Amino acid sequence: MLFLTLFLLAIVVGYPIWDYFYMKKINSSLISKWRIYGEIMITQWVSVIIFLTYWFFANRTFGDLFFLENPILSFQTESLLALGLGAGLSIAMFALIIIFSKTIRQKLSEALTDESIQFLLPSSLGERLFFLLIAITAGVCEEIIFRGVMFYYLSHLPFELPLVAIGIISSLLFGIVHLYQGWKGVLLTTCLGAVLFFLFVGTGDLWVPIILHFIIDAKFVFLPNKKVS
Repeated sequence: MLFLTLFLLAIVVGYPIWDYFYMKKINSSLISKWRIYGEIMITQWVSVIIFLTYWFFANRTFGDLFFLENPILSFQTESLLALGLGAGLSIAMFALIIIFSKTIRQKLSEALTDESIQFLLPSSLGERLFFLLIAITAGVCEEIIFRGVMFYYLSHLPFELPLVAIGIISSLLFGIVHLYQGWKGVLLTTCLGAVLFFLFVGTGDLWVPIILHFIIDAKFVFLPNKKVS
């Protein structure tokens, strides 16, 4: 538990400092987005690789991290398949509407983006393709850390925390590491973290919030974005 304590402390304290000061600096100095994306990916994957190295050396399995034995919701396999198929079709239809409707793309862009993160969003085709990798990185790495690792850690403390308390704490910490987006962004990502936490403990499968997190971040690939000048 000592390693997990230090690891999570470094994430929870280090990320807001790095995000707030470094991201704000980027916002004002117009550093290349390719460099920004590369540094974000390297930072997150290195953190996860360090954790997974410890995890497997501690004789824990992949399943211990990604799956819960007693999820809140109980679905039969057929129900899960139907739910997944329905969600997939809905997402596909939504994506097609966004791609082929310029007006809808513009309205969604205005509603879903904020000036505080405009500098980070892709504009060119190359940036959009690279941003897909960012979406994958955030979906996998952030869910492993803030849902998988955080849940395991908070549920194995010397004292027992209620499930609701674990959800609140992990969601708040998830919001705080997005401090560079401003307090509005912290609030929104905290709420998103709560939804993703519920999906994890509800289904018992970390891949569910990972996929949803990826889809949420990947939307910016299809939305118009004014270039920072």
